[in-house]
Amino acid sequence: MATGGQASNVSYSSVSQSSDGGICVPGSGLPSSVRRLVRDWAPLVWLAPGERFLPLGVTEFLDNVQSDQYYLRTRIDIESLLQNRSSFLYGRRPAGTVPVYALVKNCISKDMRLRAARNMPILKTSVKRNAFTLIQDPGFLAQRQTNSVSDLRARTISQEQIRQAATVPRFEKVREENGCQKVHFHVTYWMFYPFSEGKTICVLDLGFFGSWPIPTIGGVCIGTLKEYGSHIGDWEHMSLYFKDNEYPLAMYVSAHDVGAFYQYDPRNGTFVYESQETRKGLFQKPTFPEKVYTAGDSHPILFSARGSHGLWTAPGKHKFVRVPRLYDESGFGTAWPTWKRLELLLEEDNEPLPGWMTFKGKWGNPSSNCHPLARLGFNICEFVDGPTGIPMKKFNFRC
Repeated sequence: MATGGQASNVSYSSVSQSSDGGICVPGSGLPSSVRRLVRDWAPLVWLAPGERFLPLGVTEFLDNVQSDQYYLRTRIDIESLLQNRSSFLYGRRPAGTVPVYALVKNCISKDMRLRAARNMPILKTSVKRNAFTLIQDPGFLAQRQTNSVSDLRARTISQEQIRQAATVPRFEKVREENGCQKVHFHVTYWMFYPFSEGKTICVLDLGFFGSWPIPTIGGVCIGTLKEYGSHIGDWEHMSLYFKDNEYPLAMYVSAHDVGAFYQYDPRNGTFVYESQETRKGLFQKPTFPEKVYTAGDSHPILFSARGSHGLWTAPGKHKFVRVPRLYDESGFGTAWPTWKRLELLLEEDNEPLPGWMTFKGKWGNPSSNCHPLARLGFNICEFVDGPTGIPMKKFNFRC
């Protein structure tokens, strides 16, 4: 992305590509087995009931912002955009229309794939390298859950309850072709939202010294309720790690500045909690459920928090910051079968990537309406900086 220009001028290429019938093409992009596994294990994400700020594709977002070296800024001020419910900040209903960006790191080197290619006949295929779109299951219609919000706040849910949340065809198992390399890769599914809604906090207005967070008393705020931490642009992700099997060995699910690692149990068809990490901050230590269930025997079922979009592995109310107490709420709102539109990005030397992947700045406006003491490090703002993009994030798994 050229600095100082318009973000909408960033080049972006994707080629529509359906399944190629299981043909393995060593040494030329990704083997078909990898592409199929990326599709078959893409998550089923439930947007929260009452969600106002839906996902959006990167290209449409770029059409509405302008870039400099450090930020992608909205062409129109944020307040005006928020007042217009048809503005791009409110996104689109995602099923089949909004892409999910699957960044794949193939752990099998090109040299190994070339050696394997010498041992098999040359195959003529129409597969193009790197960035393409996988559009699958056009007849899929996710079932909307009718449970009340209060019912969804239980800390645990049975496998049968979860599997009734969506009807998804069984995944097609991978069959190795003669001469094909066994799979060994990890993939991160990136979801983009044009706006992330902050949290409402009880504050006391001290005039020149600004508004300071105070605890509620018996659930009642004796000060003023004010929303902080909203921002333009919002990247959310989960990752899977595959090696030698048609199912993943492990999964990582990210929620704000924390995340949880799960191991896959093929006997029960569930992901089992292993550990968690805090990437930033001292007061974040949420509780993650013991198991994550799947739809159609392969798609992990995840829940996007209302407004802030952090990914959780169960519906309900999740406390993720202890001071001040901040909660996410998630549940069965709108189903997002992410495999219906995947755009694959290959993390490999000499492989072309979309132009927007070169931008190293913030995907949103700079902070505004901040606390008077923000310059001293008291970082409370009505609108905070947009997030950094995919190239600035670390992988959750290594080869």
